[in-house]
Amino acid sequence: MSRVTTNSGKGYRHNRQPQPQMDLFGSGLSNDAIGAPAWPELPAEARAVLTSLMTQLILDHAATTATPPAKEVGHDL
Repeated sequence: MSRVTTNSGKGYRHNRQPQPQMDLFGSGLSNDAIGAPAWPELPAEARAVLTSLMTQLILDHAATTATPPAKEVGHDL
């Protein structure tokens, strides 16, 4: 059984159009990255720092957007 949602509320994940994922480590150049060095060209220390910063950003975001635990459902009638 399918359910059709007529609510066009913004911010709901099911209402968003899928976006292509950026290729952060690919060799292709985008218009945004002209002049920026490719990932392999960065010094190892810079790659390590950037990886650490991105990891922390993702973990911080996940911690603030985590789904709250479900309420326990009672069995009372």
